[in-house]
Amino acid sequence: MSPWTFPATSARKPSIKHQIRESMSKKNTSFTDSDKAKIYVRDRATCCFSGANLWLLDAPLRVGWQPDWADHRKPVSRGGKADWEDNGACASHTYNMKKRNNSADTTYLFESGHPTALYYRLFGSPPAHVTERLQRLSNLHESDWYFNRAITWIFEALDFIWWQPDYTRTDEHWFDAAFKKLSKYRKILLSIRNCDSSDSMKEWVLQLSLGYSKNSDAWWEYFHPEDHDLKTPADMDSHRRKAYRRALKIKDQLDSETFACIQTDHQIRFPSN
Repeated sequence: MSPWTFPATSARKPSIKHQIRESMSKKNTSFTDSDKAKIYVRDRATCCFSGANLWLLDAPLRVGWQPDWADHRKPVSRGGKADWEDNGACASHTYNMKKRNNSADTTYLFESGHPTALYYRLFGSPPAHVTERLQRLSNLHESDWYFNRAITWIFEALDFIWWQPDYTRTDEHWFDAAFKKLSKYRKILLSIRNCDSSDSMKEWVLQLSLGYSKNSDAWWEYFHPEDHDLKTPADMDSHRRKAYRRALKIKDQLDSETFACIQTDHQIRFPSN
């Protein structure tokens, strides 16, 4: 036996007091679902850092969607608590990961669903479509967060089906998670209202997978030429032109926002075409 190992019998089981303190510590630092719902509604489903729309019923059915995240303004690692009113902010997954435990990175373009003074200084008055969206999302109810989270897990399942990523969790896990969230949502909408089990939800979602795949393929082909081992900017430009022409041929089969993003980028990159 190594001098640095000890018999299993020597390991002390944590005391009840220790377990209670540890449980209370997690409770004090982790936002509950109820907290997350309150933050989401207060901030009008809008990322405080970027202004990204996190209401997934507005999201195109393709890869590149953004899940909502309840960010700690003051990180847990620096003593931040799960006080949703004073220490919670709605963030996209990208910006939450970018911030990590950097408490100095709290430059917000939006707070409580309104543009900040910084936003106005940088960009002026928000465009009409942003104003309309913020006004519309002011009507969100806390129960809507559960519906949005159910869509989040459905999108995770579609990601798994589309490209079989190296997840530790399968699509079955995401279907079950989605159904659990949906079960808490009492105002079931759309055709999803007919789902009475995670299996029926899976059948419904699989009907979406073809459209999701078409949008995702077009998006990925155009915006990620580096995945084809292209080395030079000229090769990447040539690949994007071809990807755009392919997207143009199936325009009617793509989500309008997916095609609009590809078309706008193409017009900026290649103004003479």
